[in-house]
Amino acid sequence: MIKENAIFSLEQANKGRQLELDLVKGLAIVFMLLVHCFEEFSAWPLPKSISTYIIRFLGSPPAAPAFMFALGIGIVYSRNSSPKALVTRGIKLFLLGFILNFFRDFLPELVLYHKTGELSHYAEAFNFLWGVDILPFAALAFIFFGIAAKFKFREIDYGLAAVVFAGLNLLLKDIAIEGEALNIFLGLFWGTNEYTWFPFLTWIAFPISGYLFGKLLIHCVDKRRFYRISFWASLPVLGLFWIYAYKNGVDFGPLDGLFVEAYFHHDLIGNIVLIAFTVMWTSLIYFLSFHLPAFAKQALSRWSKNITTMYCVHWLIIGWSRTILPLPLSLPWILLYFVLLLAVTDLISVYYLKLKARVTDYIKTARGAAQTG
Repeated sequence: MIKENAIFSLEQANKGRQLELDLVKGLAIVFMLLVHCFEEFSAWPLPKSISTYIIRFLGSPPAAPAFMFALGIGIVYSRNSSPKALVTRGIKLFLLGFILNFFRDFLPELVLYHKTGELSHYAEAFNFLWGVDILPFAALAFIFFGIAAKFKFREIDYGLAAVVFAGLNLLLKDIAIEGEALNIFLGLFWGTNEYTWFPFLTWIAFPISGYLFGKLLIHCVDKRRFYRISFWASLPVLGLFWIYAYKNGVDFGPLDGLFVEAYFHHDLIGNIVLIAFTVMWTSLIYFLSFHLPAFAKQALSRWSKNITTMYCVHWLIIGWSRTILPLPLSLPWILLYFVLLLAVTDLISVYYLKLKARVTDYIKTARGAAQTG
């Protein structure tokens, strides 16, 4: 419940697109492209070098957690957040996620199998086909918010749901099922296998916390003060729980600096640390936004608006690049590929969305003419 004071108003005083959130999402997709290039084209096991630790870090806390946090805020700011709209969007994203798996992983792995004759590529084709990437998770998150909207959840209900999901994750996260099909299905909800990167129970805390943060932000009348408080409140939480995790061997990714399976299947401690980091990061970006040049703001805002398209496009390019490039690549070549990939992905996404808008307008016009004719 919002109470009117010097920071918040009872009315929605802070509507419209929020620049800092566009910057956070824009940086998230940049970091995702970077880390995906690095992990797909590097020799494994990854070298334990400063460059590895920097790239893996950038591709982890300020990437997926920040994106999912912003997803929750976006639901608050959305002009169409009815239960039906949210569930429909979730179903479409769910289908898109597995269509992407088919064209990004399944087909390229079969091509590699036919080129090399290595059975591992044939097995990986099916493993990756049913992998739980960020799009299926985002789909389940939208469906959850649609159901919550249907039952008119209050802020306290969302908080209780987050606690229940975190508790279930603690109980279930190490449990795998014998049946392969059931194991794949349950991987949507907790980490049953290494191809479940974004299980629902682990990651739903980020959209929920983003939603609650967004509820405050949309009523905020003094953003500078709000973000100053958010920054200084999140900093000790981040530090204390990170120290606790390090001292007690609770790994959510950073213990080896690589942010691999322990990061994707983290528990409540990981939720707390990564959410605190995300609040701190979002607050920091707000203050940095006043000093960024206009071209950087424009580019990051464009990437934020096109983030789903860019995510799909860059993965398709990477997936098929693996069938023709002489792998592994050295770091300088990976960085060059990343720069080119960012430019090409941006270009394709912009033109694709323009074409999509034209086709949609044409169909609407044709339907209107048919109805009046």
